[in-house]
Amino acid sequence: MVRKEGTNEPYGLIMETAFLPVLAQAEVMSAEQEIAATKAGQQLYAQNGITTAHEGATHLNQFETIKRASDANANIIDVIVYPFITDVDAILAKYPIDQWLKYNNHFKVGGIKVTIDGSPQGRTAKFTTPYLAGGPAGEQHWLGELTFPQDTINTMIKKVYDLNVPLNIHANGDGAIDAFFEAHLSAANGDLTKDRNITMIHAQFSRKDQLSKFKEYKIRPSFYTLHTYYFADAHLKNRGKKQTDYISPMRDAIDIGLHPTNHTDFVVAPLDQMMMLSSAVNRLSRHNEVIGTTQRITPLEGLKAMTIWAAEQYNEEMNKGSLEVGKLADMVILDNNPLTIEPTKIKDIKIVETIKEGNTIYMAK
Repeated sequence: MVRKEGTNEPYGLIMETAFLPVLAQAEVMSAEQEIAATKAGQQLYAQNGITTAHEGATHLNQFETIKRASDANANIIDVIVYPFITDVDAILAKYPIDQWLKYNNHFKVGGIKVTIDGSPQGRTAKFTTPYLAGGPAGEQHWLGELTFPQDTINTMIKKVYDLNVPLNIHANGDGAIDAFFEAHLSAANGDLTKDRNITMIHAQFSRKDQLSKFKEYKIRPSFYTLHTYYFADAHLKNRGKKQTDYISPMRDAIDIGLHPTNHTDFVVAPLDQMMMLSSAVNRLSRHNEVIGTTQRITPLEGLKAMTIWAAEQYNEEMNKGSLEVGKLADMVILDNNPLTIEPTKIKDIKIVETIKEGNTIYMAK
């Protein structure tokens, strides 16, 4: 909990895992409120051209809320949930694993989420070198910290591998990425290169030498290029220019044969798919400075990271991600072509219509 400077009085900002006991005491909604909120929330996604959404660390009470709304046919888009590792047993008791990995009323359990560290802007991501600005509470020589001890992370990863379901792993700092590799070595039973459908969410401060392990171990990075705009100043202060310029290294990842995806991490950053595309193509900060010239990608590559490669991430490339005969008619109509427009103008493209399975779910007025 962030405190007012010089006092023990809470400032109102609760970071990382400190929010969990607060969330657990949130007021329970009625069934009618849940359905209304579900429809309103999903309309935000539809307005931004999103037809499949990912709920990234689902605790039991959230799982049950989403499931109730889905059973009531409230979903207008596909919703994929990833039970958080600490809640997996409780969720399995109510929703057996033979019901996972397949849709029911536009709802699917996609795998399991494990969080290894915090955020670089909050100085809670785990690095192998110290933060230039120290720790969030004034710590010196601060490297950040792992969410769980290494032995616990090893056990968690082994549990997911034994269940044989996809894994989403949250890791921001290079130290957290190293911690996952250590867990992978411990849990993989000697089969390090088996395709386990592992996605590393954020993977922001991946080192170049780590990218080769992503390829070798068949780990997909899901980068977060919006940080080049929203948090560039914080990263420059905390990590320095060299490391900040290499944040979300999409160019290098693509060049070695990976199919990275890109995400907004809503509500940390706004739902704005054209801004997300622009951040991958242009990598411009709030001050209009390029953050990592060598890691810019083409608009077509940026679109693939939001469509066909995202479909691959969810094992849905046979049904989604591109417009082909036999696939679902999930599509978005834009008011301009991101492949031909001036790249810096991509962020100004508007969503005209969003179509889910051939039906319009959003039309601009």
